[in-house]
Amino acid sequence: MPRYSFFMRPGLFALLAAGAVLAQRTEPQTPERRTGRYRGDISDPANGDVIMRVAMQVPEQLPKEKHLGLILLFHGSRGNENNYIGLTVAALRRVGLLDQYVVISGKSKGPGWTNDDDAPVLRIIRWAQETYPIDPRRVFVFGSSNGAAYVGRFGSAHQELIAGVVGYCGNYRFAPELKSRPAAMRNEWYFVHGGKDRPQNSRRACDELKAAGYRYVFRQMDGYGHTDIWDSIGHPSSDNADAVRDDWLLWLHALRHKEIPPTAEEQKALAGLREKLRTTKPGELEPLLKEAERIGREQGGAVVIGALSSPDAAVRAAAAHTAEHTLYGPAVTARLIELLRDTSADVRTAAIRSLGRAANWRSAEAQAALTQIALAVDASPADRLRAIEAVGAASRLPLLGNCEDGLPIWTLVRLLDDDSSQVRTAAFAALKPSGPATFGYNPDQPAAERKAAVEKWQRWCREKCGPAPDGPH
Repeated sequence: MPRYSFFMRPGLFALLAAGAVLAQRTEPQTPERRTGRYRGDISDPANGDVIMRVAMQVPEQLPKEKHLGLILLFHGSRGNENNYIGLTVAALRRVGLLDQYVVISGKSKGPGWTNDDDAPVLRIIRWAQETYPIDPRRVFVFGSSNGAAYVGRFGSAHQELIAGVVGYCGNYRFAPELKSRPAAMRNEWYFVHGGKDRPQNSRRACDELKAAGYRYVFRQMDGYGHTDIWDSIGHPSSDNADAVRDDWLLWLHALRHKEIPPTAEEQKALAGLREKLRTTKPGELEPLLKEAERIGREQGGAVVIGALSSPDAAVRAAAAHTAEHTLYGPAVTARLIELLRDTSADVRTAAIRSLGRAANWRSAEAQAALTQIALAVDASPADRLRAIEAVGAASRLPLLGNCEDGLPIWTLVRLLDDDSSQVRTAAFAALKPSGPATFGYNPDQPAAERKAAVEKWQRWCREKCGPAPDGPH
């Protein structure tokens, strides 16, 4: 398999130096590993052909093992390699993940991305995996506009490589492979679209994915157009654009490829972890659980389930915390739901936080479980408030414009009329930033005086989220 290196163009010295090196070579050499920020051409040293012009961000310190994720960015029509890397890197830094990803933003052959770009994109992925310690289970693609349409087709055609796809303001035409993919091997999707920019294009893509049995997240941003969903230029607030960007980066970080298994060494390590968790002191568990968290999916989840069943509350709580960062699968979610009634407050708190993250990414089971705790008058006040906080966090981005999961939002509205003043205040605090108005609601008012405002909130929620779901009112 050929290896690749990269150098800046133009630059006579670089060209002459590369030529001199090539002339002296008798054996293939390991590609140069640049770190930090880089912009230029990635070229094949065997013939000098440019594979692609890129802007890149590489961690300064590279791990010895293949533990890094790879994110490839695809610009819109008439864009270039510089369009999306800046704010992506800023978001990775903001969420504390900059040292865990190689980010490559490429330039298409022509004004926009077409089928002709498939070969160089595949070569870039191969080059990155040969050059850097990339975990093949953590390869992701992002695209905007024309780039979104491209990753929609490419990501559905090459699911053997791509674990997750993010598309901004795209018009999608999926590859035929979408419908033939086995259920257990389907990749995951995240869409963002401005409400003033044909959001029906993303909605149609979501409906097609849903019909084919895929999981997706869709953030519609009402009041936004085609480009300000990314940079908020001309929009009064950049907080929403940052929040959505942070969310899909954390979502990518939680995913692992469903078909590519852990390496033999990782599987051996997991077997050892299960044994060590039974004998290791709670204070020494963190690195063991971190390794299960890094490996993720059902394989890492099997270790975590063992820890969630420990007789030691500290072990159960530590294991539950790892699910804030990694999606293990339905078995771990089911066990976390059971732990909502654990005798330890620390365990219940950790379970609520992790289920809140799953609820935000559209786990119906997590949403239902948190709703039950938030509404349960027999639950401890502290647990109810934590569940309301988690339900509120899972409602923030849907309230920007796509409320297809109405249960969390309806739960907050129902709680505006709860007997507990603390509960009413917490629910109102979660709704207030996203509602069009407060409707004159005051959580400290007696029931009779707040009745009219509660009815207005219910009417607003019915218009926003549809009919109230079954459950207590």
